[in-house]
Amino acid sequence: MARGWGRSEEDLEAEKEQARAEMASPASSRPAAMTKLLAERRSIELALARIREELPKVRGEVRRRALETARAELEKRLEKL
Repeated sequence: MARGWGRSEEDLEAEKEQARAEMASPASSRPAAMTKLLAERRSIELALARIREELPKVRGEVRRRALETARAELEKRLEKL
């Protein structure tokens, strides 16, 4: 599970393509605040994807509640962006 958190090959390939596209566009044309905002948004989206993937596999009620709480908090943060 440590290697890529069990992400599928499609997810990894999509991330590589997005990284290539971002590198092709000049980063200097975007303001630093926008770049930071996009990075934070991407980070939250990845965390949410991991939680959504893990939730169906969780058996313990305490762990499930923790994941659901984290998911709700991340979704609120994403809405604010």
